[in-house]
Amino acid sequence: MTLLVGGTVETEARKGAGQSAGQGAGQAPVRQRLDGLDVLRGAAVGAVLMGHSWPGVFQGAGIVGVIVFFVLSGYLITGVLIRDVEQHRKVRYGRFYAHRAFRLLPALMAFLGVYAIVELAADVLGDRSKGIIGYTLLAGFGYLKDLPLPFDVSMAIGALWTLAVEEQFYLIWPALLVIALRRNRQGRLIGWSAAVVLSLMTASVLAMLILAPNLHSLVYALPTTWGLGLIIGSALRLYRVRMFSWFSGRRRRGVALLGSVLVLAALVFFPKANESPAFFFVGGPLAMAAAAVLVVLAASRTRIMPRWTRALQLLGMVSYAAYLWNYIVILWLNGGSTADLPPLVAVTAILLTLLLAVISWHTVEKLGRIGRDRFDKYYEARADAATTFRGW
Repeated sequence: MTLLVGGTVETEARKGAGQSAGQGAGQAPVRQRLDGLDVLRGAAVGAVLMGHSWPGVFQGAGIVGVIVFFVLSGYLITGVLIRDVEQHRKVRYGRFYAHRAFRLLPALMAFLGVYAIVELAADVLGDRSKGIIGYTLLAGFGYLKDLPLPFDVSMAIGALWTLAVEEQFYLIWPALLVIALRRNRQGRLIGWSAAVVLSLMTASVLAMLILAPNLHSLVYALPTTWGLGLIIGSALRLYRVRMFSWFSGRRRRGVALLGSVLVLAALVFFPKANESPAFFFVGGPLAMAAAAVLVVLAASRTRIMPRWTRALQLLGMVSYAAYLWNYIVILWLNGGSTADLPPLVAVTAILLTLLLAVISWHTVEKLGRIGRDRFDKYYEARADAATTFRGW
């Protein structure tokens, strides 16, 4: 698929998806939020909640949910970048990173703030006694949890490694993508990026097996171990017209949906997924492929999702805060242990997680959305003023 023609970005992807801005009067209106992707988010965070609550049973659920998030994130964020290039022939880096900050930081600040207050006041996890609260805040706010650190941090931010992987990816991906688009080398970008990530993952896993077999938790969280999911999601967005055409028939879509769901459901029970090289090299890529199919099916769907999926849609909307809070809620309720929870404690933890996620969505995350909208008005006003000045 050619994205660059005569120095401008083609919009065939949007046309192929039925989402171009200039639709005819007889066409269906564009849905600003794809409910199928919210369902996918809800299912992914639901898998994470199960994996955190009953890790002995759903041993692969957490990473399966995270892989779905990685593929989905690559698809959506690459779409944001492509739209910027389509409209402005460049990525507006200031606006892009400001939007990331408005989306992520309010909920993260609330989460880390509550953690610090609770631990300083009650020392529930013993972090005050260990003197690691400051280091934990540094790792959390700095998106460093996926890297080997010269200091100890709390288990409370264990789940933040995935956010660190994403944000580190988006520090380098926009510039690489712009270069590839200008030279019409999208395929090479995807191929070389995948090759580099897979090579680094292989090297790290082999080093672990030879030098330090017990450091599987460190390798598990490295940005190269699951970065392929982000690259696959990005490839889906770059070639989505072709991807959508592969799943255009009703029967084909049904078979693809069933097969992908069965693959992910089976991987949810993969034994010791977080410490098994077999999952790194086999289970992970299988989960990424299945997640990629689900993302394509959800993104290419033209009809509204059925009503019975409404609960998953709502869970998908608050999935970010639910992901942030679930692990620390479990630790606080379970005396700092990550073992399987008693049924009553597990249900309580999930309900409390959902309550905190809803509160976050309607408070700090709402403030972030308001701040983003005001920033956009200010940003556009400055851009218009600059254009007018240059016209003089």
